[in-house]
Amino acid sequence: MKLANKKILIVGASSDLASSLRDELYGSNAIIGFHYNSNKDALSKYEEGHRIKKFHKKLNCSEACYELIDEFVGWAEGIDCLVQLSGDIAEPVHWKNLTKEQWQHDLSINLTMPFFLTQRAVRHMQKDGGRIILTSTASAAHGGGTTSLAYGIAKAGIECMIKGLARDCAKHNILVNAIAPGFIMTKFHTEKMKRTPKQLKERAELIPLKRAGTTREIAGVILFLLSEAASYVTGQVITVSGGDWL
Repeated sequence: MKLANKKILIVGASSDLASSLRDELYGSNAIIGFHYNSNKDALSKYEEGHRIKKFHKKLNCSEACYELIDEFVGWAEGIDCLVQLSGDIAEPVHWKNLTKEQWQHDLSINLTMPFFLTQRAVRHMQKDGGRIILTSTASAAHGGGTTSLAYGIAKAGIECMIKGLARDCAKHNILVNAIAPGFIMTKFHTEKMKRTPKQLKERAELIPLKRAGTTREIAGVILFLLSEAASYVTGQVITVSGGDWL
């Protein structure tokens, strides 16, 4: 993939979705920043050194986003790639019962903070170019979920954002894309969405490939977008869903 010495910041590196990507990049000789908010234990096996650094930051305002990018740039002496894998929902509640606070939480975490991270990263990438990979969701193109509607709306905003930014940043050789995971087996479904084993099995049966996706399959698409093989790809949303909704 020719990622040696590339300066890569992964936002939300402690998430389940990032687990396989962490392992792949750890042995790549890239210069990597692992950002986390509360789940430091997920990063415990990665030793810090001249190529690895962990960044603890709660991303709840534009200033925190700017600080994270600037701290990484200061340590790595630049930034080549920003990969945003952070995301959350306040509670899986029916949209009829969604509160103002829950709505604002979901839009802030999943749309507002990724925007300000990207805004700052672009400032540092303008001279030498770079790659930005944001996270949408496959359901955004299909109206989101009944109990995760604000989350879906925020992710639809991500898809609008990457197209606009890809167009405006092309002159700086900054490529902006997004991945849209479908039903990937992570704790998001078991702990946050509170799905039972029976519900997980029934959900998988709705997918043409008849199974959930894996974090390794997500990592593969991200690594492609980081590689020279994707040097002519920008403004795209790559769906990784096993054919869901076809």
